[in-house]
Amino acid sequence: MTSTLPSANTPATLPPPGVRLDFEQTVPRSLAHRSQIGEVFVADSAQSSDDDFHLSFQVPRAHSLWSDRDPAHHDPFASAEAARQSIFVLLHRYVGVPVGAPFSLQRIALRVEDPQAYANDGTTPLQGHLHFRVAERQGRGSDVVSMVLSGVMEIAGRRAMTLSAVLAFMSQEDYDVFRAFQRAQKPVATAELTPARPLAPVLVGRELRRNVVIGSPGPDSTGPDDGTARYLLAADRSHPAFFDHEYDHVPGPLMVEGLRQAAVAAACRSGALASPHALPVGCEASFLDFAEFEADLTYEAEVHPPGTDGRLPVTVRLRQFGATVVEGRIELLPDTGALSRPTAQGHGV
Repeated sequence: MTSTLPSANTPATLPPPGVRLDFEQTVPRSLAHRSQIGEVFVADSAQSSDDDFHLSFQVPRAHSLWSDRDPAHHDPFASAEAARQSIFVLLHRYVGVPVGAPFSLQRIALRVEDPQAYANDGTTPLQGHLHFRVAERQGRGSDVVSMVLSGVMEIAGRRAMTLSAVLAFMSQEDYDVFRAFQRAQKPVATAELTPARPLAPVLVGRELRRNVVIGSPGPDSTGPDDGTARYLLAADRSHPAFFDHEYDHVPGPLMVEGLRQAAVAAACRSGALASPHALPVGCEASFLDFAEFEADLTYEAEVHPPGTDGRLPVTVRLRQFGATVVEGRIELLPDTGALSRPTAQGHGV
């Protein structure tokens, strides 16, 4: 059976005829690169051609990270995490990449096509279907070198999101040599971490303090008066979701959540957003280097004028040792259901 990704104007039809996916149980946690069973969101998968893969997912309603926001909408970043796990599953289950083989996500891009797909009725979990297609690949099976994936997500019968990912693969030996070389080029041994005071949860659209991942070394986090808001990554290495298992570098999902929170905080501070309860409807991130735990990671956010569709773009960079580690862009859509709620002022803890 051959399948192609639907065009931008095609209604969601996932899974396609002949592909049956259910939500009875999750896939084995090793396939999703998770240590905790409760952190696995992928339910089922199928392959319809050499290059086409279909998956179902469900995010628990009571998840301590992904349910910690305004209740009017499910978090699109939660479905993006399900998509990230889905990539691991299709690679290991169908493409021939061995479990445990190192590879890196070099670039991700996602766009929420229908924000209403994320409406939360208070009783239904965030669940849906994904279709990933291999758009480009170099090598196959355990010899794969690089891959580009294009995807579309359906939620509640709606075309919810389109996404793409660029992946690079290497052997464990090559990875170990590469990481050792990278760290040797950085002043890791003499680096010092600036104590970061996490922002108040209300400033980034959160309720739980432990889910705040950006902070300030002082009461003013804007730095030089150049129109750029600056925040430190405030990593809690005991966080059950971001640190589900051990890492030799700062994990990507944590850095991307920091992109979102820096964008929200900067947009509210500038007056471009009236409330931090904004729906993230776009995310682009290029991962240019591994981020190390031993030194400060600083987000620099610049807010741009909104587009005609009401989406507010914010450019966010993450820097370490004077170099850019992640280049990102977040698009925010005001959550009109939350605009009437009071918000805190200032950057308290």
